[in-house]
Amino acid sequence: MRNSPQMLSTPASGQPRARKKVFIKPGFSQLDWMRLTTSGEDLRGVQELRGLTVEEVAQHNKRNDCWMIICGKVYNVTRYVDFHPGGRSQLMRAAGKDGTKLFFETHAWVNFESMLKECLVGFLT
Repeated sequence: MRNSPQMLSTPASGQPRARKKVFIKPGFSQLDWMRLTTSGEDLRGVQELRGLTVEEVAQHNKRNDCWMIICGKVYNVTRYVDFHPGGRSQLMRAAGKDGTKLFFETHAWVNFESMLKECLVGFLT
């Protein structure tokens, strides 16, 4: 059951710790997110994919303008913030930053490339 959605291991001790549950408002479930990503709505906010620097990504660190890097790919997660099962504050920990390590420490089982493909804005250069 290690690193399952029900129990996570703390990096230092390897001991299980309970997940913190966050209330998700109606209309903001993961199924609602999937519905939004297939709606045709522009979730990227950019015309075309391009190379981006860490400094450029760092400028997008606000709740209403939130980009993050995961595995060298840059995602505009502004619209996803309210859908995040761990709550806004957890997602904002990686706002404007490389969130790769944090992502894999907390939910390595999640296929972020599929879930965020409509939010991809570019690649880290």
